[in-house]
Amino acid sequence: MTDTSPQVIQRGGVDALRAQAKAAKRSPGSAGKAAYWTALIVGAALTILPIIRFAGQELETFSLLQASDSVVKAELARGGAPGANTAYLEVLAELGSQPATRNDEAALSLAERATSADPGRASAWAQLAWQEYLKAKSISPASLDALRKSIAACPVCEQDLIRWRFNFVLANWDSVPEDVRKAAFEQADILRWVGQNREFLGDMRLKAIKAGIPFDAYRTAVNTPVRSFDLNLAPEAEASSLLRPRL
Repeated sequence: MTDTSPQVIQRGGVDALRAQAKAAKRSPGSAGKAAYWTALIVGAALTILPIIRFAGQELETFSLLQASDSVVKAELARGGAPGANTAYLEVLAELGSQPATRNDEAALSLAERATSADPGRASAWAQLAWQEYLKAKSISPASLDALRKSIAACPVCEQDLIRWRFNFVLANWDSVPEDVRKAAFEQADILRWVGQNREFLGDMRLKAIKAGIPFDAYRTAVNTPVRSFDLNLAPEAEASSLLRPRL
């Protein structure tokens, strides 16, 4: 006779089925977790690597600033490494303008490389404007173009650069177009609000007046509540001669 009673599933068989089910559920999860951690590690590496690269570039630039004149001269002679970062090129170009390490040809080339790599570097554009000025011995179209790009790249930036551009414009007043003159005055106005620039602005005013530049008229046209008479200059103040603009 055929046995029609229910088949009894042994306990061990149930446990085995449950283990298989858990393994099936666990496998995709484990793979997902592995993929998650792999992605996390890769993401962290991609985040950290630029930071490490930037830190290395900063250290390289800092080392250049601390280098001896002989080392700087050698680096200028070779024109900087082909793969040098933009900040390094900019600093080396500026060092090429310093009396102890002067190399105008290298400084010009380096400034061109820096601005080509990063058109937003206002200081590098100013350096290029100065080097083009030296090459032409006057304000040339190339020098003026670089000056305009420096102004456009950073209208209000570090005080040294604002002072340099203001001095440069005043020193070459007759060769600078009206829009650049106005921009120089507008941007220099920020110097009244930051740092210790009272003496510098007073000196620029006296230089300008002696050179026949209507300093007060341009200053008054700047749209701020501060005017040139706020300088309260002493009557006996003397203006030093216009020095070569320095970056």
